[in-house]
Amino acid sequence: MIPVPAYHGRRIAVFGLARTGLASCRALEASGATVLAWDDNADRRAPVTDLACDLYAADFAAIDALLLAPGVPLTHPAPHPLVARAAAAGCPILGDVELFETARPHLPAHRLVAITGTNGKSTSTALMAHVAAAAGRPSVAAGNIGVPVLSLNPLDAGGVYVLETSSFQIDLTHSLRADVAILLNITPDHLDRHGSMAGYVRAKERLFEMQAPDATAVIGVDDAPGRRLAARCRQRVVPVSVTGAVEGGVYVSATGTLIDAIDGAARPVADLAGLAALAGRHNWQNAAAVYAAGRALGLAADAIARGLEGFTGLAHRMEPVATRGDVLFVNDSKATNPDAATRALAAFERVHWIAGGRAKDPHFQPLRDGAGRDALAHVTHAYLIGEAAGDLAQALGTQVEHSRHAGMAQAVAAAAARARPGEVVLLSPACASFDAYADFEARGEAFRAAVAGLDAADAPGAAAWPQQPGQPGQPEGGRP
Repeated sequence: MIPVPAYHGRRIAVFGLARTGLASCRALEASGATVLAWDDNADRRAPVTDLACDLYAADFAAIDALLLAPGVPLTHPAPHPLVARAAAAGCPILGDVELFETARPHLPAHRLVAITGTNGKSTSTALMAHVAAAAGRPSVAAGNIGVPVLSLNPLDAGGVYVLETSSFQIDLTHSLRADVAILLNITPDHLDRHGSMAGYVRAKERLFEMQAPDATAVIGVDDAPGRRLAARCRQRVVPVSVTGAVEGGVYVSATGTLIDAIDGAARPVADLAGLAALAGRHNWQNAAAVYAAGRALGLAADAIARGLEGFTGLAHRMEPVATRGDVLFVNDSKATNPDAATRALAAFERVHWIAGGRAKDPHFQPLRDGAGRDALAHVTHAYLIGEAAGDLAQALGTQVEHSRHAGMAQAVAAAAARARPGEVVLLSPACASFDAYADFEARGEAFRAAVAGLDAADAPGAAAWPQQPGQPGQPEGGRP
């Protein structure tokens, strides 16, 4: 683990004992802090029973800091009761990334890349760590990608820590000075936790405000919030785009050529169009941002290009899971909002789209806008599941033929029966998973299991489409 000596001898309350909270408890205890740990779930308290302390009865005036799990509401829709009590007592509230920043002076010399954005964070984080490793640098991916940063062993000198940083984590971080910070994109998400789009954007911007003047900001400028941030950053800015050329930045042509214009003259450095693990313009954006960050770290352009070519992708993110009868099945369970699903749909020509879950936006507005309408033109049929099936059906209207299904297995079977050679069955839900699954990983595994369970009778083209009106799976809507 990474020790946090700055907290030696201090009393630290830790609330929320999932992976991040447990790793923080262990690092703090090993560093000589007095840890008061609590979770409302008794099962989660079990691994640290010796540290358990009911924080609802604690005196926060006698506590030096409250370390909060990222999932606990800080401000909206209302502060958690423990947050309110800590704030009233003047007790600092922070997260594990802030602890990591205090540990950095005690680690071997290293560089830190912090990555944020609405979509693409995990893929870009894994890709950045892979590219750095391929170029010969010790590297590790951590943070919101699922590996608590304090659970890591310190890297050798010259290493690169790559942190995926969510807006929730940034809210709990006050002094992180990333050598390179990346903003991929910003579209509406988590508005219930930030109060408004302005609040959400503000959370993302703070990552860049904490940087030192000699740091580098790699900023996607294909949306208005990114352009505004790039215009006012005081540090070096490298703009990234997949919609057009950018002076002094990195961009991708319409045919997938990655172009480096950082030093002035534009030069092609990689062909992304043929890379299966980076399919789609949204993944081209990820690759362009990682390339720019690699250059900022001093990696050679050709070494970065080789790293991009060798990347095999992440589970649940545009992950090919099977090909049956020349029909490709793709697991994009991580697409938990409409904008992410829109980007995935645009990556394929003829798509059988499995969507639904718990809606973040019941109106699915991104599907109604220009890019969304264009992406929906790629959909042959939509198979709707979960709580949001009705809202999705209303959003699709008559533009896309669609049907509702009882669950994942039924939707996969129906899509497999209808799909034809050369088409794609894509799980890209546009919704959170919590109506039926513990998380997006569990939902992706259910998709994978349903695909694996298809028997010969369910192979693409082998089964007839349901014909009885009123039965689940009967088509609705569709183009006239």
